[in-house]
Amino acid sequence: MREKTSGSKCVISMHSRTTTTIQDPKNPEHRKTFTFDLAYWSHDGFQKDQDGVFISADPSSQFASQKDVFHDLGRGILDSAWQGYNATLLACGQTGSGKSYSMVGFGANKGIIPNVCEELFQAIEKQEGNEEYQVTFSMLEIYNEQVRDLLSRTKKPGGLKVREDQQLGFYVDGLKSVPCENYAQIERLMEQGTKIRTTASTNMNASSSRSHMVITIQFKQVFPDSDLTKHSSINLVDLAGSERQKSSGSEGDRLKEGSRVNLSLTNLGNVISALADAATGKRVLHVPYRDSVLTKLLQPALGGNSRTTLIAAISPADICYEETLSTLRYAERAKKIQNKAVVNTSTLMRESKAENNKVLLTRGNSRMAERLAYPLAEPGPRPQTGQPTWAHQLEQAREEWHQQYLAITQERQMTETFPHLLNVNEDPQLTGVLKYFIQAGLCDAGRAASNAILLQGLG
Repeated sequence: MREKTSGSKCVISMHSRTTTTIQDPKNPEHRKTFTFDLAYWSHDGFQKDQDGVFISADPSSQFASQKDVFHDLGRGILDSAWQGYNATLLACGQTGSGKSYSMVGFGANKGIIPNVCEELFQAIEKQEGNEEYQVTFSMLEIYNEQVRDLLSRTKKPGGLKVREDQQLGFYVDGLKSVPCENYAQIERLMEQGTKIRTTASTNMNASSSRSHMVITIQFKQVFPDSDLTKHSSINLVDLAGSERQKSSGSEGDRLKEGSRVNLSLTNLGNVISALADAATGKRVLHVPYRDSVLTKLLQPALGGNSRTTLIAAISPADICYEETLSTLRYAERAKKIQNKAVVNTSTLMRESKAENNKVLLTRGNSRMAERLAYPLAEPGPRPQTGQPTWAHQLEQAREEWHQQYLAITQERQMTETFPHLLNVNEDPQLTGVLKYFIQAGLCDAGRAASNAILLQGLG
């Protein structure tokens, strides 16, 4: 809308599925072409079908729908996960260019994240063997260099701490990871986390995301017959929008906030540049992962054990020329990085089986040894030491789901019974997040001459 209101002209063209050309609005003869694995056009040439899904208006249109993007990128993430590889998808670009739309989507036009989650469970349901599949979901945001758990209602002052382990690398201490049995549960968790996510209004985007969002899906496959497990970590990252102060009109706290966002993205760019130089044979003494919380958590995705894909979202408008050119250069550097992903398999069950048999057979308790041989295949009580079993985690999650269902049901009943106030936001996902129920005897509605509710006080 901002681009249309200002009478902007399109300076982007895509003549193939791999090339993107940008034209300098001050010097139309000056053009620069970038080549990527895939280039998607979603600027125009679309229409809505009966379900509200955007589709190509005609066969000659080069419009790429959400389904097209998921087919090319999302299915690759799922294939990697089933094979046991770690997979990461990052979306970067300026504010309002469509990063969150590509990742999360809106309405009937689901983005990559919900499609990946839905198809993962659809594939699990089709499996007919005696394998066990474990899926856990976590969701966090990095806001002003502080980590916030978007699935926890308790907010710690200063955010969660990022710690380092020799084997695990950087991790978020205390982050809630929820076991899930179906897509409906993940959908509810995403809705909860999205509502909490920090947003602030700027001139560029009235619901601009001022934080980096990281969704992690841990997918574990257990094969009891072969004593083998495969583990995959799927990281889906929606980076905060980059913007220039002149374009965004930020001031005061929003200006400071934007500065921190841009500094975080700059640190990410420095890491990408260092890794790109290393990939081309240049001598790199130091990769600055430790310069920001974001780069610490993305270390495995950027230069480690992961199959990583980057979506660079750009605006085709001439008034966004500088930001668009910067994003294209950013992506051009990133494509030079070469990761070495490996299949994450484990045979610890076999070692546990041998150890259990050795200890328990010496006690003459062969029956107990047989039961402990497959600790993941047979649900049991929570062990006194070590990590809780998957069965115990799942039982706890079911209890939490039940409590949430009761709370949602009670809230729905109250909204049908009591008068209440709701917040309104230009982003429909954030509308109705806040509810204030008006109790009997506490409101003077209708008594004033204007017959209106008078709201006073801070906020």
